Amino acid sequence: MGAGDEVTGSPREREDTCGVTPLDLAIDDRHLFLDREAARGLFRLLGGIPELAEDLADSRTRQTRFGTADVRVRGGSTVSKLPFNPAAARVEDHLRAVLVAWVRLVCEPRAISYDGSATIAGMARWLQRHIVALAMTEGVEVALPEISAAVEAAVAVVCPPTETAQVDVELLSRARAVRLNVSGIHTLATQLGAGFSNLTPRRIRTLREAGLVAPVPGPWAMDWPELFVVGEVLDAHVALPMRQRRCID
Repeated sequence: MGAGDEVTGSPREREDTCGVTPLDLAIDDRHLFLDREAARGLFRLLGGIPELAEDLADSRTRQTRFGTADVRVRGGSTVSKLPFNPAAARVEDHLRAVLVAWVRLVCEPRAISYDGSATIAGMARWLQRHIVALAMTEGVEVALPEISAAVEAAVAVVCPPTETAQVDVELLSRARAVRLNVSGIHTLATQLGAGFSNLTPRRIRTLREAGLVAPVPGPWAMDWPELFVVGEVLDAHVALPMRQRRCID
């Protein structure tokens, strides 16, 4: 195959040249401890880890923020949370340890020197490039479930599941026609249930900038807060997806 063939090949062909086809064509299955479908799944799983590693790094340093930014203390003052997420650090360490173990299992029996970077992303890419050697490693049958479990634990921290608590239907029905200012809508939203728990003043500003809500027509005095119809704000909040930056708005 020439250089031009590699560039114009199909996505499946390009994926196969990265390490899956040798499992199918060049090697007798009797030399493998993984079947071909499991090997493909492991190859794809490893390919998604570098991006996940970036998300974990952001989560660990709270560049991706979870919950509120500050904690209220006695006396009414607030203090900022430490710029560190211990849950992200734990799952990051576990994922790194799992990948280190599999790199060693590939290298040591073959006296191979590891030439990748000492990062989660580097080890995942190295294992993906050496998918054939990995599939020929004794005990590799548990690699897919073991690495999958570590990845799922990391994803659960980076993208925590959405709360599914029931909305207070009666309160919601009564509130829809009420006119409130931004602060009042936020206070009400905290009582409506998990579906509206992130309807913050910032979120309402986002909805207004998107042209989805507008204040009730005045006239207003200079020091009077603008009022919004609650039902219109709630509907717009549901209609406009939260901005997904690694699963956190």
